[in-house]
Amino acid sequence: MHDYLIEFKREMKNRNYARNTVRTYSAHIGHFLIFSRESDYEPYKRITVFLEEVVSTPEQRRLAWSAIKLFYEIVLKKECPYKLDRVKSRKRLPDILTKDEILEILNCISNDKHRLIITFLYASGLRVSEVVNLKIKDLNFSNLSLKIRNTKGNKDRFTLLSAKSIEEINKQIKDRDGNEYIFLTLYNKKYTIRTVQMIFSNALKKSNLQKNPTCHTLRHCFATHLVESGTDIKSVKTLLGHKSVKTTMVYVNLADPVSKRIMSPL
Repeated sequence: MHDYLIEFKREMKNRNYARNTVRTYSAHIGHFLIFSRESDYEPYKRITVFLEEVVSTPEQRRLAWSAIKLFYEIVLKKECPYKLDRVKSRKRLPDILTKDEILEILNCISNDKHRLIITFLYASGLRVSEVVNLKIKDLNFSNLSLKIRNTKGNKDRFTLLSAKSIEEINKQIKDRDGNEYIFLTLYNKKYTIRTVQMIFSNALKKSNLQKNPTCHTLRHCFATHLVESGTDIKSVKTLLGHKSVKTTMVYVNLADPVSKRIMSPL
């Protein structure tokens, strides 16, 4: 069973699956293998019972089935005997912070480097995994752009660089090699995703906000505020790196109608 899990992880990495996908799918397969070892069901029944009794939510059920299906394909080399009807996940609109609320969080971060990291999440619409992997050579001050390399879907993209951050950025990269990561710890190591999340969480606790945003909320805020300022949806799609404009359209719903100058008909 343990060898199966090792092989599953290896094959996913060889196929360039995203790190988060490898971690999530491996966790589900680990649980499934333990369940399989302790049950004497035939394959179809085993998967059915596992999804119905072990996996808790519809969304987790969908992920678990996707992992099992992939496991059959790349490890067992055969078709998965179970077909899962499409599970519709509940569409939740994320809470959006105002610019003043974002500034309040930033003002609660005393460390200049840490504040700049969180600023990048909002000002450039980055994922946490993207900000920790930024390199000095990815900065383009002349046209205020930022190159994001090998991001979700193994693609590169360009996004915006805030002119207000240039002075602070120069303090961080002065006399350093272009191949170095922009943000290095005291031990000259790349920041971890968890560390960035803790920086944000600690700042949020110090603020007076009654909302519960995450680091990823700042990416939603970036897109929503661009829509509110009149940026066309296709440009926002490109900056975020979305495959389909349908994914980006959610930010039209999130945009403040007052900011878009939409008036009541009465």
